[in-house]
Amino acid sequence: MGDFRLAEVLRGQLQNAGKNVSNLDTSDSPQQIEYIDIGLLDGDPRNRRDLRGLEELAANIELLGLRQPLRVRENPESPGRFIIVSGHRRRAALQRLVDDGRVDFARVPCIRDVSAQSSALQELRLIFDNLDTQPYSSAEKAKIAARVEELLYVLKEEGMEFPGRMRDQVAAACRISAPKLARLKVIREKLVPQYMGLFEKGTLPEQTAYALARLPEVFQKRLANALSEVPSGSIAEKVLKKYNEGWRWEPALQCPDGKPCKRGDTFLRRDCETHSWESFCGGNTCCLKCEKSKAGYSPCERMCSKAKAQRKVKKDEEAEAAHKRKQKNGRTYQKETQIYAKRLLPAIDAAGLPEEESIHWHWDNCTVADIRRWAAGEFDDPAGWDWARLEPGKCGEEVKVAILLGCTTDFLMGLADDFRPPAAPEPPAQEEPAQNVSNLDTFPEEEQGEGLEDEAEEPEEEAEEPPVRRVRWESRGRTPPEGKPVLTYALNNDGPVYRAVMWKDGQFKFPNGKKFATGLQYIQWLEIPLPSSGEEFQLERAEGQLVLSGWMPGGTFPRQPCEAVADFRSAGEAGRPGARIRRACWFDGEAFLFKRHGAKIDAECVRWMALPPVEDDVSKLDTNGGERV
Repeated sequence: MGDFRLAEVLRGQLQNAGKNVSNLDTSDSPQQIEYIDIGLLDGDPRNRRDLRGLEELAANIELLGLRQPLRVRENPESPGRFIIVSGHRRRAALQRLVDDGRVDFARVPCIRDVSAQSSALQELRLIFDNLDTQPYSSAEKAKIAARVEELLYVLKEEGMEFPGRMRDQVAAACRISAPKLARLKVIREKLVPQYMGLFEKGTLPEQTAYALARLPEVFQKRLANALSEVPSGSIAEKVLKKYNEGWRWEPALQCPDGKPCKRGDTFLRRDCETHSWESFCGGNTCCLKCEKSKAGYSPCERMCSKAKAQRKVKKDEEAEAAHKRKQKNGRTYQKETQIYAKRLLPAIDAAGLPEEESIHWHWDNCTVADIRRWAAGEFDDPAGWDWARLEPGKCGEEVKVAILLGCTTDFLMGLADDFRPPAAPEPPAQEEPAQNVSNLDTFPEEEQGEGLEDEAEEPEEEAEEPPVRRVRWESRGRTPPEGKPVLTYALNNDGPVYRAVMWKDGQFKFPNGKKFATGLQYIQWLEIPLPSSGEEFQLERAEGQLVLSGWMPGGTFPRQPCEAVADFRSAGEAGRPGARIRRACWFDGEAFLFKRHGAKIDAECVRWMALPPVEDDVSKLDTNGGERV
C-alpha cells in the first residue's frame, strides 16, 4: 500500500499548488468518456510495458468488450492526435482485432486528461499504471526503481516535499521492500558490465549478482575472465566471504625447480567449480602435497601437471600390484582347470567328439579344442581367470554332458575315477542237462570212490564286502561326530524344521564352522554324508527299514515326493559363478520347495539326497548311545 501513500503525498502537493489532481486518479469528480479513432492514438515513448503475448487479452476483449477505457492526453507536437497515458496493451489488443476485420473496435473509449502536467509526473503515472498490470523481473525492477528515484528528485526540485527517506518512498512506489531496493541499487551501481548483461537477460540470479557486486570491480573482471560459467549463489557468497578474510588466490608457493607458482586463476577456477559443501583450496597448498590430488576417489581435476604425473605413477603401481594379485589367483584356477581337463580327455577321445564340439560347463561354453589346450597347459593371461573353468561337481548340466561324453554323472562330479559306466552283470550260466544214467560207465564200488577226496574242490571263501555305515536319525541326547555336517530336526506349528549345522568344539556352529548357531532348538539329528567321500552308506528308515540312498546329481529328481537335503547354486554377478548353499527342502514330485506347500526354489540344484522319515515316537530312541530298542 506504499504507492497509495505516495499518491496521497503527490495529491496533497498538487492541491497546495492549486493544480488539477484528477490525473492521479484521486479526484471524485465525474470524468467524461469520448470515443477516439484508434489511428489517432500514439504510445508514450517512455512506456516500459511489454507488448508481446496479446492473444489472450484480445480474445477477452472480443468476447466481453473493453471494460476499462484508455486514458490519453493531447499530443502537443501533433494537434488532433493523442498520447496514451495508460492502456498501451489494451490499445495494441484492439489494433489486432481491427486488423482481423473487427472494425467495430476501431473507435476506442477514452478519458482525456485536460490539465497540464509536468513531464516527470506524467512518466511517474505511466510507471504506476504498468506496475498494476504487469510483473517485472529483478533487473527490470532495478531500472524502474532508479527511474522512480530520479523522477521523485525532479518533482522535489519542482517544489514538492516528501516526508521521510527518499529510499522508503521509492520502495513504496515500486512495491518492494527497502532491503531489496538496497540490494538492487548495489547491483545496479557496482556490478560489472560482463555480469550486468546476464542479470538484465534474467540468466543471473539476484543472489549471485548481489554477492558479485560486493566484490571489487577488478576482482569481478578477473572472475569473468577466469570462469567459463557464472558461479552459483552459494559459491559466490563463499568467494565473497573468503575475499573479505584476505584471500586473493595468488599463491606464495614454489615449484620443485624453485620457480614461483603462477596458477592463481587455476586455483580460483577450481574453487568456483567445486560443490558448495566442499572446502576451498585458495592456492594455500602445493598440488604435490595436497590430499585431493592423491585421493583415490574424486580427485581434484585442476591439479598441476607435476601432481598428475605423480598420481599416474602411483595409479600405475597400484594397477600393476592388482594385476599381479589377479595373476597369482588366476594361476591357481588354471592349474585346477588343467587337472580336470586331463581327466576329461579320455572320455572325450572315447566319444570321438570333434574339436569344435561345444560343451556347457558351469557358466561357460568351452570347445573340445579349448579343453585340449588347457590339458596341455596352454593358457592366456591368468589375470583374466576369476574362477576355474572346469571343476568337479560344477558342470551344471551333468546329465546332458554325461550323455554327450558317454560317461557317468559320478565321473563328472568327481565321485568316480573311471568314466565308463559299470558293466552289466553276466547272465548266469545254464546248467548242463543231466546225463542218462544208462549211458554212464559203471565201476566197482571201490573204484568209484577212489580219488574223490583228491578231486573234490575246496569251497571258495566268500569275499568280504566292505562295511556299510548306517546313517540314521539320532536323539538329542547323543553327541554328533566332531567336525561333520549335521542336519537337525524340529517340529513346530508350521511343520518340520531342518537346519544344516556342524558340531564343533562342543557346540553347534554354522556349516562354515566360524559362528555359533545360538538358540538352536531340535529333537533329533542326522549326519550328512559327504558327497565326494566315496564312502558307502545306508540311510536307516523308521521301523528298522533300510534303504540304499546317497547323493544324486542335479538334473535328476526323486521318484516320489519326499523331504530332501540339497545343494543349490546361487546366481552370480557379471558372469561369475555363485556360492553354493545347502538347505533342507521338500520335493513335491515336480520341483524343490522351501518347505511343504512353500515357494519354489528357483536356484540351480547341484546335488540332492532324499531323507528318511523321522521316528515319530522319540521315546523309542536310546539316548545312552546304544542301539534302538
